[in-house]
Parts: sequence; C-alpha cells; structure tokens
Amino acid sequence: MRILLAFGTRPEIIKLGPVYRALRAGGAHVDVFWSGQHVDLAEGLTELFGIKVTHRCVDVVDEPSLGGKYGSIVKQTAKVLGQGDYDWVIVQGDTATAAGSATAAFLARVPVAHVEAGLRTGTLDSPWPEEFNRRLITLASTLHFAPTEAARQNLIGECVPDERIHVVGNTAVDALLQVRAKIGDTYRPHDTQLANLPQDKKLVLATLHRRENIGTPLDNILHALRTLGDDGDKLIVLPVHPNPDIRAQVFEVLRDAPNVRLLAPLHYTDFVYLLSRAWTVVTDSGGVQEEAPSFGLQILIARESTERPEVVEAGFGTLVGSDRDAIIGGVRRLTATPARQLQKPNNPFGRGDAACRIADCIIDRVDGRGYAMQAAE
Repeated sequence: MRILLAFGTRPEIIKLGPVYRALRAGGAHVDVFWSGQHVDLAEGLTELFGIKVTHRCVDVVDEPSLGGKYGSIVKQTAKVLGQGDYDWVIVQGDTATAAGSATAAFLARVPVAHVEAGLRTGTLDSPWPEEFNRRLITLASTLHFAPTEAARQNLIGECVPDERIHVVGNTAVDALLQVRAKIGDTYRPHDTQLANLPQDKKLVLATLHRRENIGTPLDNILHALRTLGDDGDKLIVLPVHPNPDIRAQVFEVLRDAPNVRLLAPLHYTDFVYLLSRAWTVVTDSGGVQEEAPSFGLQILIARESTERPEVVEAGFGTLVGSDRDAIIGGVRRLTATPARQLQKPNNPFGRGDAACRIADCIIDRVDGRGYAMQAAE
C-alpha cells in the first residue's frame, strides 16, 4: 500500500506524527508531502516524531495571499501525485495544506482520508478560513475519521454515508501522551526563559493566533492579560505567534507589562511542559482545547464559538470571546486557591489510541481506489 501523508503546519505534524508511525508499523509505504506553511513554528517536530519528509513544497510561505498559498499547494500536490501510484492521500484538520492537498487528490481520483473530520461551528467565517476548508475537505474525502460522536453526527447531517465515518478519538491526545511520557518529571526546557520561571507565582499560559481576533478583539484580550499581570500573584506566559499583525499588537500592549513573559514560538516538548505547570490557559487554539483535559485543566476559550463543544460540555472549557471582564474574572476564579485545582483527567477526545485505529482501518482497505468507487456507488 502506498500512502501520501500531507501536512504543512505545526498542529498537523503533531496530530499526524502518531498516524505516520502507526501506518509504518502496519507495513504501509508512507511518503510525506511537506507544504512549508509553517517554518519556524515546526522546527524540530519531524525529528520528535521520527518523520522522514520525502516531498517538499517550494515558495508557499512567500505567497502573500491565502488564495496564492492554496493554488500553489494544489499545483505542487498534483505534481507529487503524478509521480507515484498512491492508494490514499491522508490530510488532517482544516488548513490550506489539508484543503489544497485534498482538492488535488480528488481531481486526480486518489481517495482522501480525513483525520479530525466533522468539526463544525456552523458559521462559515468563524473560524476563518478553517470552517470553509473543513467543509471542502469533507466533500473531497472517501473516509472520515471523526474524533467524537458529535463530529460524526455533523457529517451524517451533511449526508455523508455512515459506513464511511469512523469515530476514533483525536490524535492530538496520542501525541500529547507520547510526548508527556517521553519528557518525564526531570525535563529541562529548551527555552532558557522557561527553565528560570519564578516558582512563587501562578502560571497562566496564553496562546493567540486566530485571524478573526486581529484588531479590537485581540486588543481586548491583551489588555485583560495586562490587568491580570498587575495582580502580582500571577505570571502570564505568552508564546508570540509569528504573524506580523499579531506580533505588532502583542508587543504594543504587553512589551513592558509586569509579570508577563513574551516568548518565541516554543518547541512542542516545552509547550507540554508549560501545560503541566499551568493553572489555566487563555487560548483561541483548537489544539489546546483537545489537550487540556488530559491535564485536568480548565481553560478560557477566547472565541465566540467552538467546533469542539465537547470540551465545554465536559467542564474543561468556558467560552469567553474577547470580553475583558469575562477573561479577567475567569482567570481570577481559577487561580483563587493556594494550590492548583485540577479536575480528574477525562478527555472527551479519546484515550490515545486514535492513530492505531486509523491505521488499522486504512490498511484493511488495500485497494483505496476500489473502496472509493464502492463507497460512491
């Protein structure tokens, strides 16, 4: 069996790393197409998960527009597909790489398997453009690996045949548990600033990168973080996303803020280390919503809606949007006790075996094209 695994961003590497290893362990031949959407953010991750990149996209990171990036990814994925007789193309999530590679595969009549399928907010511009991307990928896909039953129901509501949907959990949990076990209790962070964080303050981790928050919403969130730093008993740690618009806003508001540490993008092991120490997280990230329950962390979601309602329903997440008072009040509530108050870890996104379940399902279907034709009938 020949499989092309396509990714281009940090979260995709993290979530497809366990899938790559499981497929290889099952005897599949796996080539890797790397679009290069993220460069600095992805540093060290392929080595961490033992991934060998076989095809590299060129110049995508230099494309100034999303349309330009998307077109370049489609064109270069199509070129790779023309060089090999692939049974499957596997994509993850809702990035331009996933949407572009799925489109190229569909047009080349190579069946697509979508990891993390069925997530929906129901609003096409929130998150933007991810909601559009994930709906497009669904149309192009033959197999849909949904992380939860709710995601499966979303797909059924869009007339995806039930037999093509498999609820497997989220591979983010696989990656997190693998890395947490690897770093252990004696881990020393790569980032020297993390190794010297004060031990007498309550650590609040913040991650912010959504395009729809740029402008007034992000300004409100950052000023809330500055107010929380003024409390004196907390330390706000914010790895700053490389998007120049986000960086400009972050440094304008928080450059000299007391009890706020602005860091370069973190190695994934450093990020897991921070999660293991945090009292809470203020985030607009989807991945953090999946990871926090494995640590028993309650988090504040700086978005108006989430395609992961399970984290809210399970009591691990609260939607606060860009409401300053809600963010400030939420963080103060979660840091009010003398010791960290963690819930019993009970991750609604799986138990860490999603990648093996995905690999087993794909390897069972030796002839991907034949399966795609059968499913279409």
